[in-house]
Amino acid sequence: MIAIYARQSIEKKDSISIESQIEMAKREIFDEKFKIYQDSGFSGKNTNRPAFAQMMHDINRGEIDKVIVYRLDRISRSLVDFADFINILEEQGVSFVSATEKFDTSNPMGRAMLYIIVVFAQLERETIAERVKDNYYARVKKGAWGGGPAAFGFDLTRTTINGKKATKYQPNEQLDHVKAIFELYAKPYTSLSDVQKYLISEDILSAGGVNFDSAKLSTILKNPAYVRADITIYNYYKAKSVIMANQVEEFDGEHGCILVGKRDANERKYKNVSNHLLAIGAHEGVIPSETFLFCQAKLENNRQIKNTYKGKHSWLTGLVKCGHCGYAFSVRFGNTKEGRTPYFACSGRYLHKCCDVKQTHRVSEVEAYVESKIISESENIRLVREKRENSSSKEMQQKALEIDGKIENLISTLESASNISTEYINRRIDTLHHEKQLLMHQYSQTLLEYEPAEVIPFSAEDWSKLSFEDKGRVARSLISKVELSNTGVEIFFK
Repeated sequence: MIAIYARQSIEKKDSISIESQIEMAKREIFDEKFKIYQDSGFSGKNTNRPAFAQMMHDINRGEIDKVIVYRLDRISRSLVDFADFINILEEQGVSFVSATEKFDTSNPMGRAMLYIIVVFAQLERETIAERVKDNYYARVKKGAWGGGPAAFGFDLTRTTINGKKATKYQPNEQLDHVKAIFELYAKPYTSLSDVQKYLISEDILSAGGVNFDSAKLSTILKNPAYVRADITIYNYYKAKSVIMANQVEEFDGEHGCILVGKRDANERKYKNVSNHLLAIGAHEGVIPSETFLFCQAKLENNRQIKNTYKGKHSWLTGLVKCGHCGYAFSVRFGNTKEGRTPYFACSGRYLHKCCDVKQTHRVSEVEAYVESKIISESENIRLVREKRENSSSKEMQQKALEIDGKIENLISTLESASNISTEYINRRIDTLHHEKQLLMHQYSQTLLEYEPAEVIPFSAEDWSKLSFEDKGRVARSLISKVELSNTGVEIFFK
């Protein structure tokens, strides 16, 4: 069946009527069956028209073999819309005829004209896309919001940046939830699932009004919009091949960032940020850089709690190893005079058949021994950790202060220096500045090595008040492994 399409924006004396358009289109028809689609009072700037939509529906259902119009602009005055229309016709095997312009895609000349139109339409598409992209990145480089929905915890507000109107992030009450998410995940051995359970228990919902899942939490934790961006953040993203819109001096430790870039459709946001653009935002950050970087290291190294740490029968699950073969111990049960009793069994012997040492250890006895050692060692471990971390921090800070002092002395001599001396002093200042950058980068890497957890000394009474899960968390924050052998129990503290 043939479709005749006619359109008229408004009736004018010098414009051709819909009836005249239909009559001219009928001249291209011989004995074929046809159906008329007409839109009166609709502009050609787009294709949002009822009759046109009905015609496209019939085309997609395979009811139309050919479309005839009075002129090409009856379809649309937009090359992009017209090219999309022709693409659909090609996909459905439908030919197209313009009655007055003798444009017929059923012959070679008509198809050649079609290809020319499509080429120019593609050029228009790409030009528009490039212009939009340039404007988008120009806004971001100035610290403004680029586009899309606001990050969780922020609203969008109009402002003026460098004398031009722009949009930036404005904190809202949900930003407190963001802080809680970072604080919880920054704790040792806290998983995304643990954070999710906390948010659900507090009736805290995501931006879509639903419960948080791991993907949503991960997106928040990886978003640099929340961090107080300093030199350590600059170095972190620079190492990931991110395009930096600002100089390192502009990472002032107060403002958050805006990270934008194209990614594959199947790739999660922030998974691969190479060739993305990072700019200092016009908004203030709320998360310390050391906390943000620790969370990044935890996410990147997959340091979330695995199922091996979710044992139901012992808070030591995942820590207990065989002193003979190195395989983990699992909890099994045996019948004794006390009833059904849990004990640790070597998986190297029972599952993998590679350990020839037969040994059994009651769970209650091993836990009691480890518990006593944890209580007695907690004070020493805390002091050692504090001393190690404080020593590293003070050493880095002292070196940075010494470099700042040298730079200030050099600057003070510039006023009385000769041209040759001035050139030398400027080079020396640049060298010292670069040295300080490297030092701060080393410091940022050092922060990633330490878990920001304070081990608080506690008594046997305090320990008895801990929940099963909390005992496991404390044990894992202090102990790397517990070895069981025929000679006894050996604890390896971190």
